[in-house]
Amino acid sequence: MDIQRFFDHWQLAENPFQAEEARNDAVYARTIGSTVTHPDFQKIFGQPSAPSTSIVFGEKGSGKTAMRLMMERRLEAHNTTHDEDRVWMVRYDDLNPFLDQLSHRHSPGQPDACLDHIRLADHQDAILSLAVTELVDQLLYNVKEPDTRRRRKAVRKLSRELRLDLAVLALLYDNPRHGERETRWQRLKRLLQIGQLVGRRGHSALVIGLAAIGLVSGGLWYFSETIRWEWQLLALAGLAGCLGFGFSWLSRFIKNGLRARKVCREIRTIDRNARFLSDGLWDLPGSNGIERLLPEKGDQDKRYEATKRFLQIINRLGYRSLIVFVDRIDEPVMIHSDSERMRKLIWPMLNNKFLQQEGFGAKMLLPLELGHLLEGADTDFKQQARLDKQNLINPLRWTGSTLYDLCTSRFRNCQTEDAKPIGQLSELFEDSVDERDLVDALDQMHQPRDAFKFLYAVIQRHCQNTSGESGDLKIPKLTLDYARQEQSQRVVNLYRGS
Repeated sequence: MDIQRFFDHWQLAENPFQAEEARNDAVYARTIGSTVTHPDFQKIFGQPSAPSTSIVFGEKGSGKTAMRLMMERRLEAHNTTHDEDRVWMVRYDDLNPFLDQLSHRHSPGQPDACLDHIRLADHQDAILSLAVTELVDQLLYNVKEPDTRRRRKAVRKLSRELRLDLAVLALLYDNPRHGERETRWQRLKRLLQIGQLVGRRGHSALVIGLAAIGLVSGGLWYFSETIRWEWQLLALAGLAGCLGFGFSWLSRFIKNGLRARKVCREIRTIDRNARFLSDGLWDLPGSNGIERLLPEKGDQDKRYEATKRFLQIINRLGYRSLIVFVDRIDEPVMIHSDSERMRKLIWPMLNNKFLQQEGFGAKMLLPLELGHLLEGADTDFKQQARLDKQNLINPLRWTGSTLYDLCTSRFRNCQTEDAKPIGQLSELFEDSVDERDLVDALDQMHQPRDAFKFLYAVIQRHCQNTSGESGDLKIPKLTLDYARQEQSQRVVNLYRGS
């Protein structure tokens, strides 16, 4: 029997069990707001108004990315109904650009050596880059939309101190994907109204002009015997002024250059250009206010201060908190699903001070291999991480009953609009198969991805063993038992790594 005939009989518009990856799952994307989810979902999600950190360790296919997508959808719904209590989201789930930049700067072609030196500060820089770049995008593009106009108006009303902070954050962390960095900086300066009248190029031109005046003044003073004393005094004053301004310019030129090079050496996961940074520092007032955000070697507090300042800025835009989603850490090319490399990458982030920042929450959805390594971690590391405060779930488990409800929900959602929804998934099977049989079989699958594969294998085997003329569209117990044995052995082999 053709499998499409089976779907037509049960009035299915699409295959409910073909999903492999939540990001590409059309059924889940359509039903994300109403589908059954894990019993611990609310613990992981927490309260948008009071963000918290959650750390989940789960096997591949256990629904970690699906949970992330559901949390994002719920936060988006929350943001639409809470104008003054919204949540700023950062998706830290594509680590390839940051790891590539880190590798390019340190130990090219040697991933283990590169990961040996990764720091919490590198992760903080990457997260701040994602957050700041998104904010700059929202301020500079689609300026005719009401939301953008509202944000731009709120930014103009910021105190001068916060506008200067935003400018420094953009200078350090704005990282557009398609160039435009110089253009974005000039547009942001105009919006924030913090740029100086004369930038580096203007100062340079002014120095050249004053140098010429100084030379003339020096010549007049040198040949002073034939010139009246008033002109001698004026020439001497002009020469002194030019020397003073030139010294001031040279001092600032050297200071900004050194600052820019230090920043470029310290921010390792983002492509920074020392010349661009130096020019940008010329555009800012030459006060000590910007020093508190410029990262320095060995000074971890600068990143915490930068995060605090970013939270203060978005607070004026109606956002009360910042939530970072950490997912898919096994996928970067440098990691290649290697558990030891994943440990080197993630362990620096398991820091209680970082995870418990005020107004900050991290939703860390991590591979199960790291959960096993965590159990053998030393006492000092566990004390630093304080995982008892982080809503830890290790491992993420699914029961057969929850998987049964999930699969039933997906089946109903794939039926056509005029179809009579099935009451239970067991209606697909002959009377000799009851709900308990299916729950027990799904319990052996452990997680959604394998549960979907199992049910599709059951349907596929039934169609292969049934002739198109028989009209026998209910699945017999023998087919269920055969697929159950086959798929449970596949799952066991997968866990064993064979």
